Amino acid sequence: MMSSLLDKVVIVTGASSGIGAASALEFAKNGAKLVLAARNVERLNEVANQCSSKGLQQENIFVKGCDITIEDNLKSLVASTLEKYGQIDVLVNNAGSGQYLDFMNTTPEVFDNTFNINTRAPFLLTQMCIPHLKKTQGCVVNVSSILGQRSLPIALTYCMSKAALDHFTRTLALELAKDKVRINSVNPGVVITEFQTRAGMNDEVYKQFLKSQGEHQPLTGVIEPTEVAKVILFLASDQASSITGELLFVDGGRHAKAPA
Repeated sequence: MMSSLLDKVVIVTGASSGIGAASALEFAKNGAKLVLAARNVERLNEVANQCSSKGLQQENIFVKGCDITIEDNLKSLVASTLEKYGQIDVLVNNAGSGQYLDFMNTTPEVFDNTFNINTRAPFLLTQMCIPHLKKTQGCVVNVSSILGQRSLPIALTYCMSKAALDHFTRTLALELAKDKVRINSVNPGVVITEFQTRAGMNDEVYKQFLKSQGEHQPLTGVIEPTEVAKVILFLASDQASSITGELLFVDGGRHAKAPA
């Protein structure tokens, strides 16, 4: 157990599934006070129940329906967190989205939606949380992707949005170092979540895609959400007290491979 996370107030966006849900469970095991945010409140409540089963008291789990593309929803998320807990210690910008489309089929609507979710929302929510994170000398963990630093032609807009998020992480980390607020990122490779099918893969292609990951991610093949969640937990804890501006790859070695 990471004792430094006990009673820390942690906001997790996109907490209804995948890496966000796995992160919520890891923070719950370590006694953090949780704010679980996503659009799907029914699934958030399921995650909240799972957190309770890990021993976290119900009064330390706050479920908040939130569409992060709507600025007023973000303001409400921060205000509600402060009303319930009085402080913010950790922000996990996990919610993300993308679509598999080639360049000429990428519409302005797809471009705007991808950047609104992956870049604009983390920017605005972090901006709203920083005054409170300065008070607690807290931290931000952004959930980016290997594709922030590597190219995938059928996911151009997604790659661009995550590259912007990576530079946001590094640049803001330097600005806030004087305030002892740490900003880091995890950059996962291919993880078993609903992301691929939501982005446009059909079930058969998805199965073949997962099987191929042993070639691309030589240490692990495909990665479980819990593996990424444990790294998020580490970056949020005092064990990472001297780490800021870091892009930490959780990709089974994929980022180290030379292009074919």
